[in-house]
Amino acid sequence: MKGEVEMSGLRERQKRSRQMDILASAREHFQQRGYESTSIENIAETAGVSAVTIYNHYRTKGGVLLALVTESDSVLIGKIQKVMQAPPEEPLTAVCAFFGTVNEHAFSYLDRELWRHVIAISVIEGDSQFGQVYRSLDAELIRLLAALLEDLDHRFDRLQSDDHLTAAEVLYNVHNARFMEYIIDPACSESRRDSLTRRDIAFVMAQLERIDS
Repeated sequence: MKGEVEMSGLRERQKRSRQMDILASAREHFQQRGYESTSIENIAETAGVSAVTIYNHYRTKGGVLLALVTESDSVLIGKIQKVMQAPPEEPLTAVCAFFGTVNEHAFSYLDRELWRHVIAISVIEGDSQFGQVYRSLDAELIRLLAALLEDLDHRFDRLQSDDHLTAAEVLYNVHNARFMEYIIDPACSESRRDSLTRRDIAFVMAQLERIDS
């Protein structure tokens, strides 16, 4: 029995190691060649596995890209949690720090071109396993943002709205709109993205406060 457990654990570690090799290879090829010019065979050769192995696990090249994004989720969540441990007292600054962390992580991991493919694939393959996992990150980030808003409310009494989840959903959607604009429009700079995001967030937070005042 002990031997079976050890063998099972070994197989899981080997499987995990192969997945990490595949995703590392995919990221390298996507960044160097571009998404369109990268094939499953390119990824497989560098990862030292067969193309069939990749197809069996990820189904499509899009599935590999979505898996690559979700692989970085734990790193992003860790960064967000650090922001939440000691947030600025001013709600607008705290929320902007939250989304600034999201942006910094996203574009240090993948460039704008790859993010355009990620968004498209998340729609086309949204019902797939990796599409569902990718979407679950949105829900987790909204939950964390709601927790941040609630914490600011309790510690500093700086917010007038007590519907923290709805506020978080609205603010997240506002951020996503500017995120999309940035990846679609090559003329949009980081500074313009950040200034417009801050302006929009400030406007929405002011409206939310008026509703409850």
